[in-house]
Amino acid sequence: MGSIKRSLANNITTGGKFDATDLSGSIPSSNVANDSLTNITTFSPALGDTIEAVATDPAYTADGSVWYNTTSGTLKGYLPTGAWSAAANLNTARSTGGSTGTQSAGLLAGGYPSPFSVTELYNGIAWTNSGNMGTGRYGARSLGTQTAAIAAGGIPPSTPGSTSSESFNGSTWTATPALNTGRYYASTAGTQTAGLIFGGLNPSKTTMESWNGSAWTTSPASLNTARGSSGNGCVGTQTATLVFGGAPNLTTTESYNGSSWTTVNSMNTGRGALGAAGIQTSALAFGGEVPSPISTATESYNGTSWTTTSNLSTARTNLSGAGASNTSALAAGGETPSVSAATEEWNFGVYSYSAAAWASGGNLNTGRFNLGKAGTQTAALGFGGYTTTQVASTESYNGSSWTSVNSMNTARELSGTGTQTAALGFGGNTGALSAVTESWNGTSWSPVNSMNTARRLLAGAGTQTAALAYGGIATPGRTGATESWNGTSWTTSPNILNTPRYAFGTAGTQTAALAFGGEITPPTAATESWNGTSWTSVNSMNTARGDLTGAGTQTAAIGFGGFTGATSAVTESWNGTSWSNLPSMSTARRNLAGTGLQTAALAFGGGTPPVSSATEEWTGEVESVTARTVTTS
Repeated sequence: MGSIKRSLANNITTGGKFDATDLSGSIPSSNVANDSLTNITTFSPALGDTIEAVATDPAYTADGSVWYNTTSGTLKGYLPTGAWSAAANLNTARSTGGSTGTQSAGLLAGGYPSPFSVTELYNGIAWTNSGNMGTGRYGARSLGTQTAAIAAGGIPPSTPGSTSSESFNGSTWTATPALNTGRYYASTAGTQTAGLIFGGLNPSKTTMESWNGSAWTTSPASLNTARGSSGNGCVGTQTATLVFGGAPNLTTTESYNGSSWTTVNSMNTGRGALGAAGIQTSALAFGGEVPSPISTATESYNGTSWTTTSNLSTARTNLSGAGASNTSALAAGGETPSVSAATEEWNFGVYSYSAAAWASGGNLNTGRFNLGKAGTQTAALGFGGYTTTQVASTESYNGSSWTSVNSMNTARELSGTGTQTAALGFGGNTGALSAVTESWNGTSWSPVNSMNTARRLLAGAGTQTAALAYGGIATPGRTGATESWNGTSWTTSPNILNTPRYAFGTAGTQTAALAFGGEITPPTAATESWNGTSWTSVNSMNTARGDLTGAGTQTAAIGFGGFTGATSAVTESWNGTSWSNLPSMSTARRNLAGTGLQTAALAFGGGTPPVSSATEEWTGEVESVTARTVTTS
């Protein structure tokens, strides 16, 4: 069979098939069905020393590894291939927006329907609203990066073919000199200081303008094929651009070298209003209208030709795209034909991805807020809190449902920490400020030594035998007091929070804790880190709020819910340095409880208002490797 080795990367096509044209030898015809290698049951002796035969698929070590699975009777391998996976939805469903950036730092501005000016930023996990465009419009096109972009052209509500141009700095839009020719559904490429706009409507155009960072100039170069509604079917830079597709049902592709356009190999599926990502030599085209029906088709360009590859999950037209190459892309919004908020990520490799998201869990038996919490996502404890009065009831969560267990000795709103079978509840409000501490052994609560400072709406971290209590409302008001529990008694630290606060988020341990957000009137976004001795101010949250909760560790935390002036579902992730926005909870609420890890958290109770019994489970993005069956090309 020639010199087949265990690593056959050079013989695996982009579609995951096996190309044997450069190999010699033979496989008995009785072992081959339908011109594929999927039904091999035995190997000829010549193959015995070159491809490993195993009963179960081995762990991933490298792309291109191939083996024979004796259980399934198939030739398998870790073969790079491309696929779309669902990601977090846009906050505002829309079509014909202007997009740019990458899969992990995307920008989408404007779009249909009204108000036409909404801007959202994507961080690889979730979309976040940013500053609105100065001139609301749809059919405009964007170029540049998430933090340095230009949007030009489009359709204002009254006049088609806008000449408006704006610059984006990552948070706000500023008007720039106008285009020379009004157009919409055009194509763009380049950066905030060196860009292009060309084609578009109305009517269908071949003309082009270049941007030098301060003004638009009409270029002497023209497209060979007039095209409008090419959507975002364009990628590249000011001097190395690729444009493809467009109305009416075009397959035509053109390449620009900085001075002229050259027609190159056409797409396989003609369409307009498609999405695009990549650069001149590594591009991806997806979705669009052919003109009917709406398409899921995806094609990959390698600098020479187009290859049809895995389809979008959701067929749509007038969608937006972003991405750095044909191996990593983002598709968002569009029309199905109804306006969509759907987002998908394209990845080429051996890994597949499931989107980070909140999912509903079993409801508490007793809805309440300001309750204590302990444990993990699948083994949690909720205790005390407020319904229409302070309660002492305790419930245990097994990952799907809550079970009522023995109540606390003192009914109150409080804080807590620990595990499902070894928890600590402390402080709170019985109708008066409380310093009471109780210990849970998995069956019942026992009173232990009280805190030194009675207070409510405080935070806690750590374990049943090594806990930390900090912040809250004491006498006469907000406090930054910090106390440490050693399993027997509380010791007051000489160092307090830099920003005294109450009703804030918490994560971590007795010697490595985190405090974030909280009420100080108005709510704060301030974050502080505890090293076992003192508090240090670190980078603030993106959304200031009080009445939130949190989970995780000092270097990998998650904060969710709260009150910004309105009840919030906002979720943020902390990586030890900064906060990033995540998909929001399904149920906005305040004064809720949270426990678990940054990648596997639990939210329960709170006030919506009214008092809530809702439980939600957070699961971070999951990356998995998949072995594929090898087939012939």
